[in-house]
Amino acid sequence: MAFRQALQLAACGARAGRGVWDTNWDRREPLSLINLKKRNVESGEDELTSRLDHYKAKATRHIFLIRHSQYHVDGSLEKDRTLTPLGREQAELTGLRLASLGLKFNKIVHSSMTRAVETTDIISKHLPGVSRVSTDLLREGAPIEPDPPVSHWKPEAVQYYEDGARIEAAFRNYIHRAD
Repeated sequence: MAFRQALQLAACGARAGRGVWDTNWDRREPLSLINLKKRNVESGEDELTSRLDHYKAKATRHIFLIRHSQYHVDGSLEKDRTLTPLGREQAELTGLRLASLGLKFNKIVHSSMTRAVETTDIISKHLPGVSRVSTDLLREGAPIEPDPPVSHWKPEAVQYYEDGARIEAAFRNYIHRAD
């Protein structure tokens, strides 16, 4: 019975609440692609299982989201906010760890911000032959209001719309299901 309840819940478009992962974030989750109303009652769950298998991805992706290392926050210009010695060590250790995983990396996509470029430069030494893509879409910003609110950071409301759209574009461009 739990299987059918899960199917019905997914079919009616139930959405995850705040703090819960939405498995249908791109509206391509296999269960959401099946029209349950057209289901043949006699064929039952076996047909549903085969239809689900049809839509299920045939490949697996490994996507690592790595934040830039520690940097000098006191630089007045973005180009002056370079990595600290600890930040360089953090990037070095990250590169070593990624290399030790034994995975084939296809590319590194990183922000065009100085601290992200520096972090990528150091990590890349441990992943020879892996292509790099620098993009302004991943630059720091304010995509949504912090929850819970913080007192030390209060961007203008318009920044949420501008940065949110830019960061959403980056997400849609670089994060997608394996086909």
